Amino acid sequence: MSVALTQDRLKRLVDSGLRGTCRPSERLSQLKKKVDRVDALAIKRLEQVFFSYADKTRLMILELLTDEELCSCEIMAALDLTEPTTSHHLGILERSGLVASRRDGKRIFYQLANANVRALLMKSFALVKGVV
Repeated sequence: MSVALTQDRLKRLVDSGLRGTCRPSERLSQLKKKVDRVDALAIKRLEQVFFSYADKTRLMILELLTDEELCSCEIMAALDLTEPTTSHHLGILERSGLVASRRDGKRIFYQLANANVRALLMKSFALVKGVV
């Protein structure tokens, strides 16, 4: 969309009175300041979390990990996944900060990264179930 068309739309919105009595340039300045205050790193991390949430396999893995630490082989067996698929999903969850791992010999065990992740997961499930 062209800048002129965008500015025209903003002008019409402001002129309609739906955005108070400010001029279009003032409204644009207000919005730009709001965007400038956004923490870019926080947005990037949030994007990673939501990307992790955007897959049913990863959600199932998170659900499995809510109550206990599991070996990757247990996750593979529970969800009927191959080793590469399991590793792929666990890697995404780990990079997003939702899951932590520890090695014990040849085995890798996974758990939710911390209590905040558990609370986020529980709230998310409650939200979609209509409990919240």
